[in-house]
Amino acid sequence: MVLDAEDWQPAPEAGLHLAFRPVHDVITGRVYAYEALLRGPDGEEGDEILAQIPPGRHAELDRRIAAAAVYRAMDAGLGTMPARLLIPILAPTAAPAGASLAAATEAGRRTGLVPERMIFGIHDFADVPGQHLADLVDGHRRAGSLSAFVGLSHDPIGFTPCVRYRPEMVRLEPELVHGIDSSWSRRLMLEELAPRLRDLGIRVIADGVEREPVLQRLRSFGIFHVQGAMVAPPLPGALPPTRIVRSAAAA
Repeated sequence: MVLDAEDWQPAPEAGLHLAFRPVHDVITGRVYAYEALLRGPDGEEGDEILAQIPPGRHAELDRRIAAAAVYRAMDAGLGTMPARLLIPILAPTAAPAGASLAAATEAGRRTGLVPERMIFGIHDFADVPGQHLADLVDGHRRAGSLSAFVGLSHDPIGFTPCVRYRPEMVRLEPELVHGIDSSWSRRLMLEELAPRLRDLGIRVIADGVEREPVLQRLRSFGIFHVQGAMVAPPLPGALPPTRIVRSAAAA
């Protein structure tokens, strides 16, 4: 179904595979984490793939992604660097709260990646029932891992779970980040949102960073973790270096 019979082995050419892209820390000038991304044979992304798979198999998909992300990242050299691994949970309601955590930590036990270096990215978090979301965040925290709510947008509904369940991180939708150097409304939104998240102790990742003016505007908002075309595109089976040089990021 997904990858192949052994989660840590390369996927068949005609099947699904994992790519990785960096989360850049503009303060240190280094990669803070590598995000594992599910990709299809024709470049399909995770949500597209999920929609093509029967709901009864979503739990298996997430479990296998979690294990494969660890094995493939460690094969690609994650063990030789301090970066964390961002593991997606694409269908967070499909399985018991600890399913992806258990799969990833078992793979980590075999490869040497400790739970403290894992971040679990919870997709569609605003649609997850409250107790289940609380169990996810609490389970990751007790294991020493971090939780990231993936896909915070301009919709205020998404902010409420951040307040209530306090993940360590949230990732902004690219459409909220694009053009903030020239869009007054987007700047105003982030100027209000960033300090509120910071006051909650939640670190922000901005996705969709494509140009230097956007990067500098994010810095002015106190947002120091970024992804996007300016950082590096996803690379199948490998850990791409960041394209941002520290002198530019610190300007």
